[in-house]
Amino acid sequence: MTERTHVTQSDIIEGLREVGLTEGDVALVHSSLSAFGWVEGGADTAIDALLEAVGDTGTIVVPTFTWGPFHDAETAVLDLVETPVKDEVGIIPETFRKRPEARRSTHICHSVAAIGPHTEQVMGEGISSFGEGSTFHQLYRLDAWCLLMGATFSSCTELHAVEEAMDVPYRYHRTFHGSTVVMPDGTVEPSRAIEYLRLAGYRNDFAKMREVLAGHDVLRIARVGEAELINVRIREIFDITCEYMREEIGYLLTETSRQRMHYEFD
Repeated sequence: MTERTHVTQSDIIEGLREVGLTEGDVALVHSSLSAFGWVEGGADTAIDALLEAVGDTGTIVVPTFTWGPFHDAETAVLDLVETPVKDEVGIIPETFRKRPEARRSTHICHSVAAIGPHTEQVMGEGISSFGEGSTFHQLYRLDAWCLLMGATFSSCTELHAVEEAMDVPYRYHRTFHGSTVVMPDGTVEPSRAIEYLRLAGYRNDFAKMREVLAGHDVLRIARVGEAELINVRIREIFDITCEYMREEIGYLLTETSRQRMHYEFD
């Protein structure tokens, strides 16, 4: 068995500094703990490193998505305390959301958890998944970072915000009438969420954006243990991708899906 690289909290903090994360920053973090190697202290070490990097004036946001089980359910119940996310987004967000100081937003499929003074701003309205009033819209306004910690651009949910802004023909909105959100105090509220779903048969190709954004010289990259850290402003992701989609509305699709889109919608 190959011995995994040993990674400490100091190692992670050093990597975060190298990619430009500093005190007062707001960052949405997509992560894979296993990508680092063996992290001393596990997920809590990664979380502590993130919180130390941004300090008391910064805010860390993690995805607590439940898209997998909920997006095509007739109705769903999102319990902000009890509904787990490890299988969808990993152990770091699952551990993060359980911290007493963390707050979780209320979108049925695309909730996030946050710690820091900008938490209220990034919660969003719980209605749009990616558009105006959503967490992703708020992160753009805050000039937040998108930080990939051992994750790839295939996990870059911010690109869905571009699709919604550009009103792509291969997605549609669905509501969650009859669905509910269980608040931390146990009260139950009706969900107001609207999800932006792909039509059947269409697939995204977000991985290509690593090379595209690297070509625009906006990526900050470091290595910690066996993991690559990539940090980029959400505004840069959004604005640059919009340029490509104005030329080709199906730019974020696989080639097969792009051909299908042109056949069905041109």
